[in-house]
Amino acid sequence: MKKYLILFLPAALLVLSAGFSAGNTGAPDNFKIGWASLDITPDQPVLLSGQFHARVSEGIMDPLTVTALALESGSGPSSEKTIMISADLVVITDGTRDGSADNLRDNVRRILQESIPELRPEQIILNATHTHSGPLYSTGADAMEAYGVELDAMPPAECLSFLSERIAIVAERAWNNRRVGGISYGQGQAVVSHNRLQVDLSGNSNMYGNVNRPEFSHMEGFEDHSVNLLFTWDGSRNLTGVLINLAAPSQVSEHEYRLSADFWHDTRIELRKRLGKDIFIFPQCSAAGDQSPHVMVGAGAEERMQRIKFPGVESGRGSLARRKQIAIRISDAVTSVFPYMRDHIEWDPVFSHRMEVMELSRRLMSKEDVEGAISESEQWRERYEQLLLDLGKNPAIKDKPRWYYEISRSFSRMSWGQNVSRRYEMEKVQPLLPVEAHVIRIGDIVIATNPFELYLDYGMRIKARSPAVQTFIVQLAGSGTYLPTSRSIAGGAYGAVPASTLIGPEGGEEFVEKTLEMINNAWQGEK
Repeated sequence: MKKYLILFLPAALLVLSAGFSAGNTGAPDNFKIGWASLDITPDQPVLLSGQFHARVSEGIMDPLTVTALALESGSGPSSEKTIMISADLVVITDGTRDGSADNLRDNVRRILQESIPELRPEQIILNATHTHSGPLYSTGADAMEAYGVELDAMPPAECLSFLSERIAIVAERAWNNRRVGGISYGQGQAVVSHNRLQVDLSGNSNMYGNVNRPEFSHMEGFEDHSVNLLFTWDGSRNLTGVLINLAAPSQVSEHEYRLSADFWHDTRIELRKRLGKDIFIFPQCSAAGDQSPHVMVGAGAEERMQRIKFPGVESGRGSLARRKQIAIRISDAVTSVFPYMRDHIEWDPVFSHRMEVMELSRRLMSKEDVEGAISESEQWRERYEQLLLDLGKNPAIKDKPRWYYEISRSFSRMSWGQNVSRRYEMEKVQPLLPVEAHVIRIGDIVIATNPFELYLDYGMRIKARSPAVQTFIVQLAGSGTYLPTSRSIAGGAYGAVPASTLIGPEGGEEFVEKTLEMINNAWQGEK
């Protein structure tokens, strides 16, 4: 297992920075914080990512944002450094799926190596909020590779270059904005996300669907409504930003045909009304591979309250009212904690950052898995080829709005099944999959990343056994395949089938133990 260790020990001599009132507060200049954010909304139609069917953007519902938080302890060449970046995207491509060196994570790191040579690549971490209404980006030259049909949209490869450059710009700005600062932390509660898998009396589970039926038994797993918060302060004890970590993917507006940051856009607006218009908001999605902001049990009551609270605003599943409701809940959690935070600022926290490339056991598939996937893929192939033939005979089909829905969906489902066969062959020569994971200690809290859509059970195991006062799990700091539990695999729902996963429960247990080992090493020598 490849390991990198970035460790900070408080310096013995501290020099105050000119231009700040750190000396008046007793704050040393040993710890520096830099913030920046930037609009990364493409200015032309793009393919939207997050569904099997293609969606060409038909405008902008709200802007996509990237936010960077730069942290540094010490000074000079020996100082320890980290830049964390949160982006309103569905995933952060890292080459895990296709082995490509041309991916978002590595592109950003390469650009920043030129502009900030003192940073090492592994000191730069990206995570996605998992909006299902962000741009699809890849190495693909056009929509044909992704959806099997030509569409009038920005090529995915061009979108990849656009995002790489914009994200690198905001990271560099955050680095250049470093100033003396401090941190405080706390925890609130907000009901935002719910388990999205329902189980019937026979033991089969399904993603979403009608629960008002005699066969419905229970929801498959646990829910986590905790909101972990990290506040940052300048040398004059003014709030500069807040990092918000909760187990909720931002996919209320997941079926939109417009670009959208989803409920994080509404949350930014609400929090800036309460805390100040210049406050930076840094979203993190905790372990939530089996979670969703859609309400399944009690949906009627939830929608009624939306109509009462937000009269005249569209309500229900996927609505603006639902997003506003979530924004208020998150903001309430933040502001319930905020009044206590100024009295608990740490100006010189212990700071350490460890990155490891973990070798995790792949989810091994049986011949039956492959045969079933291929059989299903062939059915979708027949459907796709028939639709392609129909399109050739009748080009007027393209005159209909969103004419490409069914043909693109058929192509995606065909490709989805074909990937199982390719993975089956790959497992024979590469039974272990290398994945990047980070552990950052800031005072008595820890931030632990993973590239998966990590089922909540794994996150709760790490939280329960962590020595940190608060543990911030961050999923989707990478390409983002599901990592399901044994229970979910037995139920057979979407996120647990072989085509949805690269790692299974065996690799999941390995990931938990390796992550806890990394966290414990950050507390080594302490009681």
